[in-house]
Amino acid sequence: MGMLNAVFIFLLVWWTMLFTVLPLGVERHEDAGRGFDAGAPKKPDLKKKLIINTIVSFLIVAALWVMVDAGIIRWGDWFRDAIK
Repeated sequence: MGMLNAVFIFLLVWWTMLFTVLPLGVERHEDAGRGFDAGAPKKPDLKKKLIINTIVSFLIVAALWVMVDAGIIRWGDWFRDAIK
């Protein structure tokens, strides 16, 4: 796997994982007042969630990189028949 492929795969994994990390630990406002949504989180912790998301995404892409280099995953075999 080349570096450019790894970067693109990392971006795809990062955005996909973001939607799984965002709802973690969310507590809603119970006292819905005027001017804000009752479903809005009390403390979103976005910085912490983005860091966790980046680390998890890096680990997933690193595992994919190892599997491609070991020959467990062969990208060319998946698409070779489609090109013909």
